[in-house]
Amino acid sequence: MSLVRNLSFGIIMMFRQIIFFAMFIGMLNTACMAGPVNCGSKPISLAFFDYGLFHFNENTQSKGISPDVVKELRKRTNCEITSFVLPRARTWSDLSTGHLDMTVDGIVNEKRKSFGWFIPYNKIKNYALVKSKLGIKVRSANDFRDHPKLVFGVVRSFNHGEEHERWLKQMRLENRVEESVNIGILFNKFMLGRVDAIFAPPVVYRKFLKELNMENDVMIQDWAPSDKGILAALVLAKSRFSQADAKDWERLIMEMRDDGTFKQIFSRFLSQSDASWMAEVR
Repeated sequence: MSLVRNLSFGIIMMFRQIIFFAMFIGMLNTACMAGPVNCGSKPISLAFFDYGLFHFNENTQSKGISPDVVKELRKRTNCEITSFVLPRARTWSDLSTGHLDMTVDGIVNEKRKSFGWFIPYNKIKNYALVKSKLGIKVRSANDFRDHPKLVFGVVRSFNHGEEHERWLKQMRLENRVEESVNIGILFNKFMLGRVDAIFAPPVVYRKFLKELNMENDVMIQDWAPSDKGILAALVLAKSRFSQADAKDWERLIMEMRDDGTFKQIFSRFLSQSDASWMAEVR
């Protein structure tokens, strides 16, 4: 009888150990699958917008810096991120109404702070693009303004940096600014001579000047030497992500910055000097 009791007790203890081990493995797997951020219970919706080498279509596939960044985010978080392309205005509208969870390369302003968490990971600086013939006599913003027949082109609602925006405000008072709805239309106007100069960062103008065969016809000028650049960020909708969630994503972005991941991604599309400058975000 004692032998039976001992045998039964041994079986029970062994069974308990098996259950405990299985539960431990399950918790371990869950922890590994959870990753460094809270993915939530449904896929994360993320919008790209076409903007130079940040995002472009090649054979119906999304290509560029932004898709490569998102690919890395998927890899590091194990989150299911559903990405698609939206117009810039629609992207901001959907983020504000809770119909979109995330976007990339967003630039903060006071209105956008009300509905989004902004985590910077790159920066851009706008340079003046001037046709070579005009560039002989125009070397600065003031030179351009001194020629009253010249018209400057911009994309509607773009932020070009504080110094450029102050100058554009004066140019608008003189009715010498022509707006376009997107960057592609702006470059076409520039090519056709409908505007005499435009602003664009290297990540944008390197793509369009090559495609339009204008690389030898344009002078790149720095009209704001003191401008240190505009921060561009991963944007999380407050309707989906809490402040604590945003802090976790921020830690992930800092990790990617510190281990050189962003510089490596930028270098696939830009020169080493442009990529290094763009990745220097502190």
